[in-house]
Order: sequence, then C-alpha cells, then structure tokens
Amino acid sequence: MITLEEFLKSLTEQIRCVKAREGVAHELSDHILDQAQAYEKSGIEHEKAVEMAVREMGDPVEIGVSLDRIHRPQIDWKMILLTFALSIAGLFVIQLMYGPERPSVFGKQLIYTIAGFAVIAGVNFVDYSIIGRFGYAIYAVLTIAFWIGRMLLPTMNGRVPAMSMLVYLYLPAFAGVLYRLRRRGYGAVMKSIIVIMATTLFVLVLSDSITVVLNIFLICMLMLIIAINKNMFCVNKKYMKIMTAGIALFPFPAAVLYFSICGAAYQKERMHAFFNPYRYETSYGYIYARIRDMLQGAKLIGPGTGADFSNELTLNSGLIPLQLIYSYGLIAGAVLLALFVLFVMRAMKIVRCQKNQLGILVSASCFLVITVNCLEGILMNMGLCPVTTVSIPFLTYGGSAALVYAVLIGLLMSVHRYEKVITADTSEYQPKWRIQVRLEKR
Repeated sequence: MITLEEFLKSLTEQIRCVKAREGVAHELSDHILDQAQAYEKSGIEHEKAVEMAVREMGDPVEIGVSLDRIHRPQIDWKMILLTFALSIAGLFVIQLMYGPERPSVFGKQLIYTIAGFAVIAGVNFVDYSIIGRFGYAIYAVLTIAFWIGRMLLPTMNGRVPAMSMLVYLYLPAFAGVLYRLRRRGYGAVMKSIIVIMATTLFVLVLSDSITVVLNIFLICMLMLIIAINKNMFCVNKKYMKIMTAGIALFPFPAAVLYFSICGAAYQKERMHAFFNPYRYETSYGYIYARIRDMLQGAKLIGPGTGADFSNELTLNSGLIPLQLIYSYGLIAGAVLLALFVLFVMRAMKIVRCQKNQLGILVSASCFLVITVNCLEGILMNMGLCPVTTVSIPFLTYGGSAALVYAVLIGLLMSVHRYEKVITADTSEYQPKWRIQVRLEKR
C-alpha cells in the first residue's frame, strides 16, 4: 500500500511548476491527516487511519495532472491589452498636443514607452515573493539609491523632478515591511506607523512636493488599514481601523486650517483663488478660470468655442486630458476616461482575487498608486482639485513616470501570474544552502 510520502511525491511530480509543489503538498498533507484524525476518533489505529485516508484520495497521478492545470503561472491578457491600448492612446494624445510645436517630445516618449514594456515584461516574470522575504533590505536599498539620485539627477528650480515619481517605488517595499511585521500585535502597528512617518519625511526631502508627500502618506495608511482588516496583526480590528483612519485623515484638514490661519499672504490667496478664480483672475486664479472657460466651451465633437488657452496649459502635462477635451470634444475625453476606468477595475480585481497576504499588500500598493494619481488628475482637469504636479499614467511624459508605472504594472501582473502558485508557505520560504565536504583517502 502506498504511504503518505509516496502519494505526495507521485502527485507533486505531475505538477510542472516547481514553486507550486510545496504549497500543494502541504495543503493535501493537512487534508489527509485531518481525515485520518477523524478515522482515529472512531477507534482506528493511526497508521491504518492514514492508509485509509490516502486510499480515499484516489490515483495520485490523476490528481496531480488535474492540479497541474490549476497551479501554474497565468498571463493576464486583459491587463496586457489595456496597458497596450492606453499606451497607444497616450502616445496619440501627446503627439496631438505637442507634435507640431515640440516634435522631440513624442520621439522621447515613444522610447520611454517601449522601454516601459520591456520593464513590465521583466518584472512580470520576477517572483514577487522576494518583496516579502527582503522587504527591509529593498526599502534600505531604495533609500540609498534615492539619495544618490537626488544628488546626480538634473534639477529644476532647486527640485529634482524625477524624484517626484521615483519615490512611489517606496510603496511596494512598504508592502514587504508590513508583511514582515504581521502576527506581532499592537507593537507591530505602532512600528508600521513609525515607518510611515519616516517614509513621509524621506519623501518630503527627496521630492520637495507636498502633493506627493500627502499621496504617499495616504496610500501607506490605506495599506495599513487593509492589513489590519485582513487580521494580519492579530489586534482588535474595529478599534485599530478607526484609529488608523483618524491618523490618515488628520493631515488634510489640519493643513487647510493651518494655511488659512497661519499661512503667508500668498498661500491664503492661492486657497481663495481656487474657490473664487475669477476674483483672482489676474494672479493665482488665472489657471482655474481658464480651466472653467475651456470646460464650458467644450463641445461633444470637435474644437471648443471661445478663446483657446491650450498653449498656455502645455507646461503642465497633468492638464493634457483637458486640452484633449477642448480640442477634440467631450466624446474623446469620455473614451479616454473609459479606458482608465477599465484599467483601474482590472487592477482592483487582481487585488480582490488574492488569497495570500503578501499578494494582497503588493497588489494593493500598486493599485492605490495608480488609482490615486488617476483620480487626482481627473479632479484637477475638472477644476475640482488644486492644480499641482500630478503624473497621470500613460499621459505624463518623462522617463521617470514611464519607469515607475511600468514597475507597478509589472508587479500587478506578477501577482496575478503567481496567484495560484504562491501560498502563505511559499512566500515565506527562504532557500537554505548546505555545503557538504567529503574527505576521501587515496
């Protein structure tokens, strides 16, 4: 009669994906031993009970072949198709907006897009579980690389524009840090908040952008709430979620209140200009007034009516959707918006389908970066959000934006690729190297 070990060996040999074998063997072993325990309660000896449970499972080869069809890497063709469609749409829009006056912009963006697809393909085939095993190390390496980049990369008005995007790579690394802190109680939640505060401080110094700082702070806190909700820290979920949500939301009204009362005169004027742009049309309200004028003058199809201020807005690539709507109509903007909605929904589905905790955290970090920047860009183009530096996926030109979004999309696809391969056990597995020395007598 076949033993449990022989049964599992024969079964796992049929599974071609080596990464999946350990998790499958562990799950089946637990199932067989649970069934054997049920037999033991009826008075059957342990060895006989295990033998009966193994026999009840059936043919290990047949089971292994059927499991091989399930536990294998999968390609997310829908995400690939949406990424390709949005990349082509982004290149098309950039050519329409900048082609006549700045032909070099399209050429550079084409190169960045092709390089981005190469990065997506590379990251897609990487086992994302390394983020869980080496979360702290990845975080430290990124910090060192960012400080070096801040010293070496080109500056503009005292800032390093590329850093405003590159610092978003902290978020997948933070997913690894959260994963390493799981099952450690309230102390781990406090440590997570300390890491968030340190990350926020680093981002402030590296990017010199309050918007980026607030975005990353908000995303980190949302990731912490997700981890608490999934009971990763073994704490009172209701209490800790309320506390974490309060910490996450506090900076936004606090910042508004501070600048309203203690801010400099120009800061107060900027706030007032956002709510009443035509009153401050000659100063800080000018761009908000132009946004409203262009939206009011937009038609369903074709160029809008009234004065065209598109050329004055080309310096802010975050306003490309507004320029598209004014130049080609609301329907063109609606088509672009529909593509973004489909893309975000696909990313959300990847997050929701994850069973293991690391997959949830890594995919959520990528999804939140993409969603927050898309939402911020849409609101800004509708005049519902202060104009700031925002990097809308596929529409913001530049190498740093293309690189960061390529890494995030690649990680999303990697999480989906190994969705049925990596389990909680395999994501914690660390290879152990053993050196054997044999002494032979001649």
